[in-house]
Amino acid sequence: MRRLHVLPDLSGGGAERLVLAHSRLCPEVTVATVFGGGPLAAEFGEGVVLGERRNGRPSLLAFARLIAAARAADVVHTHLFAGDLWGGMAARLAGRPVVSHEHNVDVDESQHVRAARRLSAWMPARTLAVSEAAARHSFARRIEVVPNGVDLARYAAPWRGGGGLLAVGRRVPQKGFDVLLAALPPDTPLRVVGEGPFAPPTPGVAWLGTRDDLPDLFAAADALVVPSRWEGFGLVALEGLAAGTPVIASDVPGLRDVVGGAALLVPPGDAAALRAAIQRVLGSRALREELSALGRLRARRYELQLTFAAWERAGHEAVAS
Repeated sequence: MRRLHVLPDLSGGGAERLVLAHSRLCPEVTVATVFGGGPLAAEFGEGVVLGERRNGRPSLLAFARLIAAARAADVVHTHLFAGDLWGGMAARLAGRPVVSHEHNVDVDESQHVRAARRLSAWMPARTLAVSEAAARHSFARRIEVVPNGVDLARYAAPWRGGGGLLAVGRRVPQKGFDVLLAALPPDTPLRVVGEGPFAPPTPGVAWLGTRDDLPDLFAAADALVVPSRWEGFGLVALEGLAAGTPVIASDVPGLRDVVGGAALLVPPGDAAALRAAIQRVLGSRALREELSALGRLRARRYELQLTFAAWERAGHEAVAS
C-alpha cells in the first residue's frame, strides 16, 4: 500500500523520528511536509516533498505539491496539528482517505488551534493516538490507542554509565529544561541533546544540539532526566528504558503510563523534588542497576514492529471504509 506521511516539518521530535524509521523500513512510504525541512532533513534524504511557509500557511505552490503527493498515494497518514490540518485537506481534495495521528496533549494550544482541530475532526477515516492522554485530547469520533514503539536492537548495547546526566528534547517550555537546570546539584555534569536556542553558558552543562548517536549517549549516562510539564507519549523516556539507562521523569500521564514502575517519578515543575531524585539515583549504584534492569524489561512491551503493524492495519481499514 502506498502511504504518504504528512508532517509540519522535519524537526527532531518523536513523531518525525518514528516516520523516519517507517520510511526506512517500508519502500512504499513517502513523506511530505507542510512548512519545509528541519534538522532531520538530511536523515530523510531525497524524495521528500517539502512545503514552504507563507504567513503561517503553506504557499499555494507547496499546497499544490501536497495535493499531488496525496493523489499518488493510497492513504494519507497525517501527524501533528499542521500536518493533520493541511495534509487532511490535501487528501480530501485528492480523493484519498486519511489516517490522523494524535501525538501530544498540547495544553498550551491557542483557542484558534483548538477550534480548528474541532472543525477538522471529521476529515480522518481513522484516528490513532499514542496514549490514552492523547486520545482524550482528540475530537475524533473514532480513535484507537497505538503506543509508540522503539527499535530494541538499536539500544541493545550494555549500559555502562559514568557520564553524568542526560536530557533529550526540543528546547521549549513543555520539556521543562528550566526546571532541570534549577534542580541540578552542584558539580553534576549534564548533557542536553536537541534542537532549539542554546541557553547561556552554565557550568557543567553541555548543549550538544541534534545528534545521531543517541544509543551511545544513553549507554554512557548515569541517568536520563525527562522533566516535561506534559507529554502525549514519552518516547525519549522509552528509549532510555530500552537502553537500560536509569530514568527520572515527571509524573504526568504521557510519561507515567510509559515507564510504569521502571523509573523514578517526580511532580512536574518541582525543582526540589527533582534534585532529591537525582541525588538519590546518583548516590546509589544499586538503585541505578535496579532501574536499568527494570527499564529494559518494561521496554519489551513497546516493540517498534507492533506499532508499525497497527499503522498498516489502520491504513487498510481507512481504504476499505
